[in-house]
Amino acid sequence: MKKAGGIFAVMLLAGAVLVTGCAEQKVDFSSIQRPARSAELDAYNVFVGSWNWEAELVNADAPDKKWTGTAMWHWTMDDHWLHGQITAESERADFDAAGAWGWNQRTKKYVWWMFNNWGFAQEGTASYNEAERCWKMNYESVGLDGTPSYGYYLMKVVDNDNLEWHNVEWADMTHMIKKMEMKGTYKRK
Repeated sequence: MKKAGGIFAVMLLAGAVLVTGCAEQKVDFSSIQRPARSAELDAYNVFVGSWNWEAELVNADAPDKKWTGTAMWHWTMDDHWLHGQITAESERADFDAAGAWGWNQRTKKYVWWMFNNWGFAQEGTASYNEAERCWKMNYESVGLDGTPSYGYYLMKVVDNDNLEWHNVEWADMTHMIKKMEMKGTYKRK
């Protein structure tokens, strides 16, 4: 009987701990502060402005080989996010895209998203090599063909008015089935 009473007491105590631990906590915004802007975001400054771009779709034939467009980037959300808008056009296709680039303070990674007017999205992380002024932007997306895609952009800052870029996209996570490859340049307007 004593053993059953002891077990009951332990269960009662455990139940009380669980109930109070699951109780709704009050939010106190006096103890929550907006973090300072991360210095890592300054690496994006070179993109700010208006650009013309051109590219070659390496694994295509005319008239689908040549692409041109414009891009515009500016800071938003108290300079915590870089917002971009891009137009793209070939002889037989075109699309517009918008996106945001930032820094995730928790994971310590550059993050980015792009959405186009075909209803498809790209999202990924990026790394920046300051010595070479080169970005590598890995992503997962829905490609223009409507199927899953996995790829990367390499963006090399030649100087403050010229960027070189290379994009490769695959149909599979193992990068065995290449869907497309593009190479191009951005020139500041």
